[in-house]
This record gives sequence, C-alpha cells and structure tokens, in this order.
Amino acid sequence: MENRFYNKYKDQGLKVIAIDPGGKGGLNGGDYTDDLPGVQKFVSNLGVTMPVGIEETTNYLAYAKNYKGQNPFPVDIIVGKDGKIAYIAREYDPDAMTAVVEKLLAQ
Repeated sequence: MENRFYNKYKDQGLKVIAIDPGGKGGLNGGDYTDDLPGVQKFVSNLGVTMPVGIEETTNYLAYAKNYKGQNPFPVDIIVGKDGKIAYIAREYDPDAMTAVVEKLLAQ
C-alpha cells in the first residue's frame, strides 16, 4: 500500500492512511486497547512511513462479532475529493484501486 499508492501518488494530493483496529488482534497482533506506543513500535519495525492511526472505538470488535470465523479486515476504501466513497472492497485489488485513484486524481 505504501509503495504502490502512498509514495507514488502523495505528491499529486492522494492521502493514504492505515487504521489499526486496536483492541485484541490489532495490527501488531497483541491484546491492547489504543496502544499508541505498541503500534508506533510495530510500524517503525516494519519501516512504514505513511500515516497510521488507531481506531478508538469498538467497531473492530463489533465487526468481528458479526463475522464469526473470518476477519472482517482489511477493508480498502477510496474517498474522492468530494467526500464520497468511490471504492470499497475487502479483497485487495491494486489494479482496480489504481484505476479509481488515477481517475479521481484526474478530476
């Protein structure tokens, strides 16, 4: 995500943000709630330079409860400059995402 989108398009105005779901099973696999130092360490160890935030709500746990047996994340969402969702998918499809990003940046 960082190389394919963030680094490639950031100078054209694209904003890319990763959101760690916090709580049990967050990005670093631990059992924590809003563990900013833990997420920062994990992201640093990976060498990630794009913005990463922590979800401070219980959305992840609510999704996990409703999707037994499968992890509801990751979810890829692309929002246009107008604030409307232009793309959403659970399966990472970089070619489809690239087409949407390039179309939106051309507007």
